Amino acid sequence: MKFASLAALWTAGAAVATALPAKPEDEPTKCTNPEKRLSWHDISDEDKKAYLAANRCLLTSPQKLNLLPGAKTRWDELVSLHQIHALQIHTTGQFLPYHRYYLKVLEVLLRECGYEGAIPYWDETRDAGKFSSSVIFDPVTGFGGSGQGSGNCVPNGPFANLTVNIGPGFSFEPRCVNRRITDMFSAQTGTQYVEAALNHTNYVDALDGIYSGPHLLGHMALAMMDGNSITSSGDPLFFMHHGFVDKMWADWQARDEEKRLTEIAGLNHQDPDIGFSEFPGGVEDESAMWGKPGAELLAVTPDPAFGDDGPDLTLNHVMSSLGIIPNATVADVMNIKGGYLCYEYV
Repeated sequence: MKFASLAALWTAGAAVATALPAKPEDEPTKCTNPEKRLSWHDISDEDKKAYLAANRCLLTSPQKLNLLPGAKTRWDELVSLHQIHALQIHTTGQFLPYHRYYLKVLEVLLRECGYEGAIPYWDETRDAGKFSSSVIFDPVTGFGGSGQGSGNCVPNGPFANLTVNIGPGFSFEPRCVNRRITDMFSAQTGTQYVEAALNHTNYVDALDGIYSGPHLLGHMALAMMDGNSITSSGDPLFFMHHGFVDKMWADWQARDEEKRLTEIAGLNHQDPDIGFSEFPGGVEDESAMWGKPGAELLAVTPDPAFGDDGPDLTLNHVMSSLGIIPNATVADVMNIKGGYLCYEYV
């Protein structure tokens, strides 16, 4: 099945997303007191436990939308978004803005479970080359350690013995929260690699530097949820890694805000001949790894050109969480202190 043959189903999915307002009516128009997103290393044990407890709450709370295929918990609904949008938000111009929006979705969901603080991130440069000894894997004040046994299930910490029902790939097979840490790959999240990723003057090159550099090697070092690109967000650690990715983009933007806070480019969906840039072959070849989205997934998948009127990503592109929070445009998330978003990395 080639991408062109999915157009009608994507359009049907867009009807679900278009029913939502472009952005929340009560969203502030100015950012006067940005939340401070701190690295996991720098927050108190009390705040760490509160954050972890809220994540665990989502993993054990029933789903609410009655819309997303395979979802049984509120966490499953979050993971489902990544599954549904997978072929639109990887190896495309959407990668950075959608994952920034995705972090906001997490933030709103955590409020349902009583967490009121800023969401943290993981400054992986501090642990580069030695992920396995990072404080982030502490079994009491962290995410638990590297997986064990044939399923690489997290053996301890707040996410041991918990189930995610979305994935692998485009399937819905209950499995444990799992990961496998490889220190060798983690070396390439170090400062010199981050700087190399950001040492570009245009969005397309910076995007590729981030995506193919510290982002990809960080994923390889963690192998979250069987290392599956479609549903790796099943492991709550995913959002710590993508906070690091979002910080890289924010740092790149800050070096020339006049130009980079409005600079966007790239396709709004994968080129079917390329698919994921990190894997050989195109979409058809890669489907051997994780299958293809079935009719029930396609029925809720937004049109990848929603707001763009063509294959190229624009600031008018509409991003959807299918009802978890209202839609937002790419323009809304370009500035992390622009009003729709109001935070800074410290």
